[in-house]
Amino acid sequence: MDNKPNIPPPYIPKHYAVFRCKVDNRMYKWPIIMLCIFDVIVFFMAPSILMGLISLLWVSPPFLIIVLLARCLWRKTTYTIDDKVLRISTPLRSLVISIISIKKIRRGKFWVERGRNYSSSYIKLRIIYDRNGYIYVSPEDEKAFIDTLQAINPNIEYSSERGL
Repeated sequence: MDNKPNIPPPYIPKHYAVFRCKVDNRMYKWPIIMLCIFDVIVFFMAPSILMGLISLLWVSPPFLIIVLLARCLWRKTTYTIDDKVLRISTPLRSLVISIISIKKIRRGKFWVERGRNYSSSYIKLRIIYDRNGYIYVSPEDEKAFIDTLQAINPNIEYSSERGL
């Protein structure tokens, strides 16, 4: 007689995918260019060369550290689709959305409100879920991301702004 215990196989979800956040370099180049212009103006407006150098060393390094830290944090943002749940994880916060509750996905350039932005590019996906909840995401592979969500919930409407 065989005395092996009956252990069920591990559960493997039908849909599982992990997408990284697309980081648009323009979001980091413009602040640095503006900082350089500001530094030149401050340097020439200073009463002496020494005061100009001190002001540059006082303002520029903290600003550059903040920009580079933001870029590092956005690179660690992931969008995980695990069966019927979309899990958005950042180093500072995370959000879980039921894929069944997603109604519409729209691709475009949006003015983003604070607290709803989980993206770091100019062209974002706006995900509308529940009654009036929405967030902004920017996965590297948008087509695969949308196809995976629509495979789970075929009722999701997808649209794109003209010219994008």
